[in-house]
Amino acid sequence: MGIDNKFDIYIRDLCKKIKNKDVHAHIKLEINDHLHTLKEEAMSTGLSEEEAIDQALARMGDAGVLGKQLNKTHKAPMDVKTLLPVLTASLFGLLVMYYLQFHSAFTELQELKVFNKSLSFYSLGAVLMLCLFMFDYRRMMKYSKHLYAATTLILLVTVLIGVRVDDVPFLNVGFATINFTEITPFLLVIAFAGMFHSWDWNDNRKSWLAIGMMLIPILLMATTGAFAATIISIVVCAAIMHTSRSSLKQTITFAVAASIWPIWNLLSLSQSYSMASSYTGLKIGEANFIGSALQVTPSFISEVHTDYILAYIIYSFGWLAAITALALVIFFIYRISNTAKSVNPPYGKLLITGLAAVFSAQFILSLLTNLGLSPLTGVPVPFMSFGGSHLLLEMISAGLILSILRRRKTKETVSLNHGPQSN
Repeated sequence: MGIDNKFDIYIRDLCKKIKNKDVHAHIKLEINDHLHTLKEEAMSTGLSEEEAIDQALARMGDAGVLGKQLNKTHKAPMDVKTLLPVLTASLFGLLVMYYLQFHSAFTELQELKVFNKSLSFYSLGAVLMLCLFMFDYRRMMKYSKHLYAATTLILLVTVLIGVRVDDVPFLNVGFATINFTEITPFLLVIAFAGMFHSWDWNDNRKSWLAIGMMLIPILLMATTGAFAATIISIVVCAAIMHTSRSSLKQTITFAVAASIWPIWNLLSLSQSYSMASSYTGLKIGEANFIGSALQVTPSFISEVHTDYILAYIIYSFGWLAAITALALVIFFIYRISNTAKSVNPPYGKLLITGLAAVFSAQFILSLLTNLGLSPLTGVPVPFMSFGGSHLLLEMISAGLILSILRRRKTKETVSLNHGPQSN
């Protein structure tokens, strides 16, 4: 049996014991190099090539035993500190939907069956999150440009022929209408992370090209009246630019250019802003610390299951419940923002940073809306507000984050501590 065949069989048997396939390529390379080093050492003592091969394999030890040791070293467990707040916040949102459907006077929500539908969305989202955790996110990188082109094209189609719902165009795909502007920030994160992970911002032509590519979808969203999605996308792009080492001047130039139109429209919107949200902010100030107002139907709150779910939680369940719910989301955002520093691959770092920016901007805007401090609508509270598209996207994003954290140390070297043994 030849040297290559013996070594290949040994490495193959060893890798069968290592469940984390992400490290297989690196382990194969290092084990093969180590075997050849041991073989050369043996041949230098006067052994024949065949004898040196057998001794090298003997010194490495049983492939199954070594494989089990390396499997323990290179386990890729799920990041529980990231997963728990997602699941807990989701369960909290599901509990609120249950109360709205079965224990409230909101008959229209009972007819919508918000709990039944939410249970379906959360269940499907949990499955997708698990699938994305197992999926190697790096496979998406080569499709980044295609995703950007598709996102921009669909946005354009939505602007031109979209069905208007509350002055926001929805994409009609026949069997359903989709709020595409709501999911656009998530798609832009995936696209721009792949496009700019190795971008040369020192090249003046490339820097202006990148700014132009970022501005196109943002301007399209601004024309639709989806101001919340536009602002979130601006924050995402600025975060990705900063993380990919653009200069402060370039980031500011982009932020200023991208914000002119949205700010102008927001000023116009604020002038015609009704007092409904201000009234909501005033009323939740009357809520108790612990939900003694559970039997009260807060009829002054509109869209209790979507935009104003936090105001509803405060008024009906009390400030303690609302603070607990907010703490879960804040901890999740802090966790992914903090762990992004430990991610080695530039693509993974940009991807998790962009997703952290989406969740952060979305959370802040939804909080301001629920407190009556912002005229923006259509901003769901992450993992809690009712809605199929945004819930699934948030769970998918959580799965991607877990996939990134699972593989954040795959570039580390394999430790092989096998000293020379006596013949």
